[in-house]
Amino acid sequence: MNSLRILILLPLALALGIGCAQQAHAQRLTLTNLVVDNQEGRIKVRFGLDFKDVEAVDEALRRGETLALECSATLARKRDYAWNAEVAGGRLGGSLTLHDGGPYEILMPSARQQRFRGRDLGLVMREAWSSLTMDIGAWSSLTRGQTYSLSLEIRLVRQDVPEWVKGTLFFWSFDAAPPIKYQLDFTY
Repeated sequence: MNSLRILILLPLALALGIGCAQQAHAQRLTLTNLVVDNQEGRIKVRFGLDFKDVEAVDEALRRGETLALECSATLARKRDYAWNAEVAGGRLGGSLTLHDGGPYEILMPSARQQRFRGRDLGLVMREAWSSLTMDIGAWSSLTRGQTYSLSLEIRLVRQDVPEWVKGTLFFWSFDAAPPIKYQLDFTY
């Protein structure tokens, strides 16, 4: 009877332990701020990122991988009895590389191609990603009195993986860090 109880409880304890370890592993990338505002008639999403596991990123870069930050935002008008209606959306991205024997570099494509370089990866990531702004559409597309939902997804992906491999192994994650999703509901 006692050994039967052990046979039942041991797999449950292992499953619980593995589940907890995966949840702890999933919190590598965190959002430090999230603001939706009107700047010159445009909907701007402002946020910052804090990367907790710099060593894992450094390890991937030292193996020769090129990583990319991919952020996508969708603003939708909430509806009660139907799917939410998408009002605006946008994307933001940047690449992270380690030059041979040299500094780390983050390139954030924008109107003026922002480039962040340095020998301390944590400092370069903080400098580049602590304050990001994404333009997602015209402010005039919002209606006063309506409730909206902003969905923000952030991923750190490996750029070196060929598309045919991603398509063939669709069930496998090629992200350098697990994707994170945030949702902000507000009434205008």
